Amino acid sequence: MNHRTACFCSVLLALLLAQGVAYGMPGMSMTGGAGTEPPPTSHPMGGGLESPGSNFEITYSTDGKSALFTSTRPGSIESGTPYNFDVWMSQNVDGVWQPPVPLGPGIDPALGPNINTPAWELEASFSDDGNLIYFTRYEAGNLSTGDLYVVEKRDGAWQTARNWNEVPELPPLNTRTGEEHCPIIASDSLIYFNYQQPGVTQDSDIWKVEKKDGIWQKPQSLGPRINSPYRDHLHWTGLSRDGKSMIVTSNRPDLGSRGGHDEWIAYQNLKGEWQEPLNLGDSINTAGEDMCWTFTPDGQQFTGGWGPQGSFDFSPRWVSKHDIPLLKQFEPVGPPPNLLLASRAR
Repeated sequence: MNHRTACFCSVLLALLLAQGVAYGMPGMSMTGGAGTEPPPTSHPMGGGLESPGSNFEITYSTDGKSALFTSTRPGSIESGTPYNFDVWMSQNVDGVWQPPVPLGPGIDPALGPNINTPAWELEASFSDDGNLIYFTRYEAGNLSTGDLYVVEKRDGAWQTARNWNEVPELPPLNTRTGEEHCPIIASDSLIYFNYQQPGVTQDSDIWKVEKKDGIWQKPQSLGPRINSPYRDHLHWTGLSRDGKSMIVTSNRPDLGSRGGHDEWIAYQNLKGEWQEPLNLGDSINTAGEDMCWTFTPDGQQFTGGWGPQGSFDFSPRWVSKHDIPLLKQFEPVGPPPNLLLASRAR
C-alpha cells in the first residue's frame, strides 16, 4: 500500500525533516514549507499534551478524563528513524491535562498496557467501556505497513496486545501489504477503515466491512466520489450518530483544498451513496497539515494536530465545532464500542 498516515491518523505521509535533511520515507509524500500559522479559531490544548516534536491523534475516554495521543517526546522508544512515534496517556485534573505516561515497558498493568516498541504505535482509542484500546502499529519509517491491534483489560490488568487477525470477534482486515489504519467502529456490525492495496486502491482509500448473520463480510470501497486519487482517510469519532455524514482527512488538491492535508465532510445521498467531500473551510484548514481531528466526548470540541506542511511536528489544538459552519449541526459518535464484550461476558 502506499498509504501514509496517522488516522497516522496513520496518516501522514510526508517528507520527514530532520537536521535540515529531508528523509523521503516509504508511504510518505509531502512537500515542505507552506502553512506556518495554525487554524485561526483554534487554541493550544495546553498542559501535559504540549511538548516539542509531534503531539497529535488525541482521543478520549467516555468521561473525558483520560486522553490517548501519539507523541515523539523524550521517553518515546528509539525507532532508528528521525521520529519515535509512541502512544501516551494523560489525565485531566480540574480542567488541566497532566504530564503523560508512555504506554511502554515498566508501566503498571493496572494503569495502562505495555504496547510501545521500537516500531511506530499510533492512532489509539479507548473503547466506550474503557476496557479495550485499539491502535495501529507500523514498521518504523514506513506508514504503508500498518496493522490494527487491540489490547484488553481483564480482572483489572491490561493484557498483551493482539493483532486483529488473531481475534475471532474482529474482522481480519490486516494484509501483508497494507495499512489498515484507524477505523471508525460504527457498531458491532459496521466498521469503516482505511485501506491501501497496490492495484486495488488509488492511494489511501476508505472502505467498510459489515457483519451479516454473525459473519464479517468481504470489505467494500466507499466508491470513487469519496475516494480520490490522493490520500483519503478518517479518524475515530468522525462519523455522525445517524451514520449519514463523515469527517475525512484528505490531501486532495481540488474542491477547495487549502493545501497539505485538510479536514472535509462527506454526506450520503438519499440512496445511501457517499458523495464528494466538502472542505470544512478556513476556520480549521490551513496551507499546512491539519491532521486527525476528533471530537471530545460531549461532541462540542474538535481536537487534533496542526503543523507546517512537510513536517511531522504537530502541535495539539482545539476548536469549538460551532466555529466551523459545516460542523454546527454535526453530532458525532462517541468512543468505539468494545467488540470483545460479548465473548468476555461468556
